[in-house]
Amino acid sequence: MQRIITTDDLREAKQHGAPDFPMKFYIDDTREFYNNRLDWHWHNEFEILTISEGTAIVHIDSHSFTLNSGEGLFINSSILHQFASESYAIMPNILFSPAFIAPVQSTIYQKYVAPIEDSTLSYLIFRPNIMWHKQILELLHSLFYQLSQETFNELYIRTLLSEIWLIMLEYIEPSLIKRENSARIDFSYKSVPVMIQYIQIHYADEITLKDVAAAAKVSKNTAIRYFNARIGCSPIDYLIQYRISIACRLLRETADKVTHIAASVGYTNTSYFCRLFKKTVGLSPKEYRFL
Repeated sequence: MQRIITTDDLREAKQHGAPDFPMKFYIDDTREFYNNRLDWHWHNEFEILTISEGTAIVHIDSHSFTLNSGEGLFINSSILHQFASESYAIMPNILFSPAFIAPVQSTIYQKYVAPIEDSTLSYLIFRPNIMWHKQILELLHSLFYQLSQETFNELYIRTLLSEIWLIMLEYIEPSLIKRENSARIDFSYKSVPVMIQYIQIHYADEITLKDVAAAAKVSKNTAIRYFNARIGCSPIDYLIQYRISIACRLLRETADKVTHIAASVGYTNTSYFCRLFKKTVGLSPKEYRFL
């Protein structure tokens, strides 16, 4: 099974591409990740993906939406996101440095790349029933096909990406790419990933809201406010969701008793765990195991 390796603030630790060609092509299959989930992470690179098969549930900050086969997505630099699927999703995708389009010192970068990178625009969804979205999806299909070959023309790759970028700039609502540097220094951008990482490391322990808040050196009220703004739920709700997701995997992949699984995800009271599991999943642990 694969998993996203991150630093303490949930930045993806993996390097994407090389200094002389700062782009990397992947084909992610949610079934290769625990719980069909590519968990919360962010990276400095831009990301563009399509769904070639299946359906993905996407979480970006406090927004959640579904992407179906044939649809696509752009994610801005440094944006916290997560992918999951109830069945599976195959997602061809590229991650590329903003400087891949043009050097940072260049006029092209300052006029056409930085306004998006520094804006409050978190993401764009591409759906084939909108003409300019369809154009981008067709270009992405060509781009991904070229990148999937054993050898490819690097200049042609950048040309295709530049075409995509030009279409985005032409049709994006100008108000969405107005530079708002203050949004990038919002303390929640750094605090929430730290708290999520703390929960993911200590979920099996008896942790409280005070513990989670202390990990990011904020008050309990601030922790709740930041989580609601970035993730759309409270820290304790996220803790419960994370614990239950681990329990679901253990129920599917092991023969461990429910009592043991409950304890392994932080619940010494098995009856309480079962009630919480049914409230969250809609089934009892035993019903879920024998689905």
